[in-house]
Amino acid sequence: MNEHFKTIAETLIREGFQGLATTAGQLGKALDFNMTPYSLNTPLSFKFNNLDDLLSFLHAHHGTSELSTKSPVLQTALIELGLDPKEFFYVNFFEKGKEGEM
Repeated sequence: MNEHFKTIAETLIREGFQGLATTAGQLGKALDFNMTPYSLNTPLSFKFNNLDDLLSFLHAHHGTSELSTKSPVLQTALIELGLDPKEFFYVNFFEKGKEGEM
């Protein structure tokens, strides 16, 4: 596994988020995220080189069943945010319902 992806996954597990935490045998908090052209300087803010990099991370941790439908949605979301899917961006993870604190 890509070391960068491993670091992200380990951080999310350590913070106790669902999906990844459940895989580690823990109960987890609901996870949400936003995408920005800059880091929010939190332990859960990660740089992705481009959309393909993000999709590779998602594939490594969630399989391929939903990725074919999520790829166009993520691409559209990036464009609507003024981000180029071929350029780097940050994904800032946080507990669902706490987006106001971000």
